[in-house]
Amino acid sequence: MNHQRRIPLDGCVNFRDLGGYASTLGGTTKWGVLFRADSMHRLSPADGEVVAGRLGIRTAVDLRAHDERERVGVLDPSLGIVEHHVGTTDRTMHTYERPDPEIRTQSFGQLYENMIRSGGERFAAAIEVVADPDRWPTAFFCMAGKDRTGCLAALILGLTGVDRQDIVADYAATAPAVPAIRERSLVELPDLAHVWEKFPDDITNAPTSAMTELLGIVDDQWGGSEGYALEYGVKPQSIERLRESFLV
Repeated sequence: MNHQRRIPLDGCVNFRDLGGYASTLGGTTKWGVLFRADSMHRLSPADGEVVAGRLGIRTAVDLRAHDERERVGVLDPSLGIVEHHVGTTDRTMHTYERPDPEIRTQSFGQLYENMIRSGGERFAAAIEVVADPDRWPTAFFCMAGKDRTGCLAALILGLTGVDRQDIVADYAATAPAVPAIRERSLVELPDLAHVWEKFPDDITNAPTSAMTELLGIVDDQWGGSEGYALEYGVKPQSIERLRESFLV
């Protein structure tokens, strides 16, 4: 069977299947059950037929902050998809007058470390939802489907033994969609332009170095994705169930 990694949609430009990755635990990740995405509030009626119809998405995990949901909208309830809002931050950087100078001196990998550390319990809660096969097919998303979504995808793939090279490649696959994501985001959140101009260019892209560095940090600080997940409250049985259900 021919499987499609990137799902072409009108409203989402970064909607991808996490299936087909080889695992060091044996087997490969299952196609058609876990998806990573950008802003699902933008799904058009035709997109809804694909996402809720053909793909059969039953659950959506929204990683966006409260202020983002208030400003740009939420998933259309008429799609019949059960939504879980697990905001990994209370508010986003565009609510600040200027980025914290200390943040601007950090590497991209360090920014991601801060994200998963400060939001550890929320990422753990998201993992619990995503790891439950009774909720599948499941899609998780943020605004761009790159940073918060990319970190969660890396943790999920790490928990299921996917090779580091494939995790990095999965993250970097956002790169072709970045121009469209940026253009679209500036229409909805024009004040982002003021924030983005304060950062190095790579922070608004998806360089392999960012995820490579983060995975190294996760190994050094927590001994890997499993150590991270357990520290912040993911149940051991949830990890085992994820592996049993997602690997074929």
